[in-house]
This record gives sequence, C-alpha cells and structure tokens, in this order.
Amino acid sequence: MDNSSIKENIRKARKECGKTQEEMALLLGISLTAYRDIEKGPTAIINGNVFRIAEAAGVSMEELLLGFRPSPSDGRLEDAQEQYGNREKALLTRISDLEKIVCSLEETIQGKNETIQGKNELISMLKKIIDGKE
Repeated sequence: MDNSSIKENIRKARKECGKTQEEMALLLGISLTAYRDIEKGPTAIINGNVFRIAEAAGVSMEELLLGFRPSPSDGRLEDAQEQYGNREKALLTRISDLEKIVCSLEETIQGKNETIQGKNELISMLKKIIDGKE
C-alpha cells in the first residue's frame, strides 16, 4: 500500500463523512496546512496519525488503509490466519527436525574428531618407534 493511495482514502473518507479539511484539522489538533499536507502534500502518514484520522472521519483504520470496509462475514481473514497458522506449524516442525539433524551431525563430528585425534596419537607413536630404530 503506497502513501498516495492512503492519502486518497483519507480524502475520500473525509468527504464521505461530510467534514471539511478545516474540521478535520481542528479534530486532529493540527493546522489546516498540516492537514492539507496529509491529504495532498509530502507529509508521510504515520500509524498514530492514521488511527486519529480514521477516528475523526468515523471509519476504521482498515477502511482508511485499504480503501474499503472489510466484510467480517467473507472469511478471508480467518482463511488467511488458518493458512498462515498451518504454515507456521509446518515451519516450526521443520525447524525442530533440522535442529535434531544438526545435533546428530555435531555428535558425529565430535566422534570423527576424537577418531582423528586417536589416529594422530598413533601416528606420532609410530614415528617415534621408526625414528628410534634408525
């Protein structure tokens, strides 16, 4: 969602509730110029301001940001929550499985390092034996 579409939604919500820019500025406790900059100018929309603007215009933050009022009965939010909830569970399971694999591999590496250390000690002893015979 880009800043310009949010600004357009703010302007639309203000007009739909029948308020002027002056009235919105007064409700928000800001100057008329500052409010005009919110609707048309370079002012970036900040989350706290979005809530206050939505409240002043009598709309939800979602409606202000999306440009439409999400229908609670369409189930899209619940579907998305379920989809991402299932994905999250699958990812957590995969992470757990990978952690077990990593732990097993670390144990294997430790065992291999101990084997290498033992062989190095054996090689060192054999070299001493060979050097002693020569």
